[in-house]
Amino acid sequence: MSDEKLGLYKEIPGGLHKDRSTADDWRKAKDTLYYEWWRCLNASNEYLECRAKGGKNHPLTDTYALFGDVNVSWAQWWVNIGKHIFSERRQYPKVRAIDQDEALSKLEVESKDFLILDIPLNLRRVTILEHINKLLDEHHNGKNLDVRAQSTALVQLETTKLQHKTIPILVDVAEILYRNPDIQLYQLAQRAKLAEHHLGRAVSEALSADEEKQRRQMAATRYKQQAQRLVYNAARLKFPSID
Repeated sequence: MSDEKLGLYKEIPGGLHKDRSTADDWRKAKDTLYYEWWRCLNASNEYLECRAKGGKNHPLTDTYALFGDVNVSWAQWWVNIGKHIFSERRQYPKVRAIDQDEALSKLEVESKDFLILDIPLNLRRVTILEHINKLLDEHHNGKNLDVRAQSTALVQLETTKLQHKTIPILVDVAEILYRNPDIQLYQLAQRAKLAEHHLGRAVSEALSADEEKQRRQMAATRYKQQAQRLVYNAARLKFPSID
C-alpha cells in the first residue's frame, strides 16, 4: 500500500493526515496499543532470537515477516513498518444521502451493515435527530459494537477485557523481567511501582512490614504471570491478550 492511502487507524482518533509531519505521526502513535505491542516484542527473548536469525527457520517467522526488526527506535520502526501494518486497507464508510435507485439496490443486498431511513425534511432538526437516535437505539449495538472486528489492517488488535491502563503496566513488568530475569518478586513490585490500587486494598489499610512485603510479592506474582503471557501472545500475533 502506498503512503497516499495510509492514515486510518483504529487506535488513532482522526487518523494521521498527509499535512502532519513525520515526527507528529510517530508521537501520536506512541500513545496507542501499537506502541505497547512494539515494546512487548522488544521484551521477548523468543522474538529477538528470531530477529538474530533474520526471521528464518524459527517458530515466529510469520510474526517477523510483519513486524521485522523492532530493535530500533520507535520513530524509525513506526515510519518504516508500523504505520504500514496497522493502517486500514479501506476507507471507513460514511453517513450519506442516497437516491431512490441506490436505495432500491441496497434493499436487494442481504446485509445488516446499514439502515435505510425515511427522513421527512419538513420537521425541525431537533425532532429528526430525536427520531434517528431512537431508531439507532433499536438497530445499533452501541457500546457492544466490536469496532476492531471490522478492521482490514494487516495486523489487528485483539478485543480484550483488559483495562487499557493496565496494559502499559504489564509491559513495564515485562521489560523489567527482560532486563533482570532473576529479580526478586518484592523488588519487581517496587521497580514496577505497583500502586496501592494495584495491590487490591485501600491506602489507609495499615500493614506490618512483613505483611506489606507479602502483599507486594503476591501482586508481583500476578503481574509477572500476566506480563509473561502478554509477551508470549504478542510474539504470536495476538495482542493484547493474557489468555
